[in-house]
Amino acid sequence: MYLKRNKYDSHRKRLFALNILALILFVGILYNVRIDGFLIQIDTWVNQQISTLHTPTLTQVIIFITNLNGVVGNILMGIIVIIFLTYKKWYDACRFYLFSLLGSLILFAGLKQWVARMRPHSELIEVINYSFPSGHATLSMTTALLVYFIFSPKSTSMLSKNILLMVCIVWPLFIAFTRVYLNVHWMSDVLAGLALGLFWVTFVKLILYDKNT
Repeated sequence: MYLKRNKYDSHRKRLFALNILALILFVGILYNVRIDGFLIQIDTWVNQQISTLHTPTLTQVIIFITNLNGVVGNILMGIIVIIFLTYKKWYDACRFYLFSLLGSLILFAGLKQWVARMRPHSELIEVINYSFPSGHATLSMTTALLVYFIFSPKSTSMLSKNILLMVCIVWPLFIAFTRVYLNVHWMSDVLAGLALGLFWVTFVKLILYDKNT
């Protein structure tokens, strides 16, 4: 019992540290963008470099992948996950998923309107609305963390846990890359989106869904 409690306390400390680091990163990027700081020059340079990677075939693949994590894709995945969690009678996990996902949607949508940052000009796809933070990056990080937090404790195999962890790390990073590749976001937009998703889900888990597992 004592060892289990120590493991739980250590888990909470790591989760809290991750939450604070994500918040600091997001606030730092937000502040730098608002004052037109050094990140603006880095954003421009990164987009110029990535444009050299463009090919017609790669662009079509990237568009297909990035659309998987759009609003429609997240709604469809959310429905599937919620049906599964309800079927398994994991009601706490279902509430955790819904609250976190809806919170992320509200956060990034509200921040977009407040910051009102213009997107870079893209000749590859047409996207409306403001740029900061990236909704795709926010939602991909949110979804990846939710999947990991909900399903990892259910797994009895270390191999499956490690595979799930790798997928949940690579997926949001790759989605973030697709947004910069398509030139519909600046690098700081996607980094802020990833940090926002990380902050929000860890916050919800700490406050509402952190259990001794």
